[in-house]
Amino acid sequence: MNILQRYNLLSTSILMCCFFFSAGVFSASSIANIDTSKLGDIKAIKFNNQRVITAGLPTEPQFAQLAQAGIKTVINLIPNDNPNALINEQQIVTQLGMNYHNVSVDWQQPTQENLQQFFSLMEQNGDAPVLVHCAANYRASAFYYLYQARHNNAPSMAEALTPWGDLQQSFAEYPQWQQLIEDAKQQYQTKQQ
Repeated sequence: MNILQRYNLLSTSILMCCFFFSAGVFSASSIANIDTSKLGDIKAIKFNNQRVITAGLPTEPQFAQLAQAGIKTVINLIPNDNPNALINEQQIVTQLGMNYHNVSVDWQQPTQENLQQFFSLMEQNGDAPVLVHCAANYRASAFYYLYQARHNNAPSMAEALTPWGDLQQSFAEYPQWQQLIEDAKQQYQTKQQ
């Protein structure tokens, strides 16, 4: 390859990079930031950071708003047979161009296997903006809190689980969730030692 050919190749490469950056293909903001300005009406929404939202179950029009806001992946923690589930959620989400995953978390018996499946999906998702939801943002906020704890960057439990209201009262009413959280945190601490 002569010098002129190298110059043309380099020029073309630079132009392509400029095009992709100007189009937003490689921009950090298109990967990491969610436009939260029109999402406040979603049930029990919590803006955890610039790439993760937890919430209760959005409506069909709210899924469209989430897609417009930059969400790339939806992780639904409601079991498919739950009467609160949106029957055609997967179709709605994928038609809007977002990835869809379901981890069927039984409210009465959440498991460590459910958590591991969720952790795996979060790892696969990387830095793409994600919505983690359930019916009322109890499952979602607890699972995301444990994901953060696993990576040693969790806020306080009270801050992470604000959708739960009074934690002491909630855990008294739902001891299976307190047990799940304590067991998971114990496993992380054991692995770190």
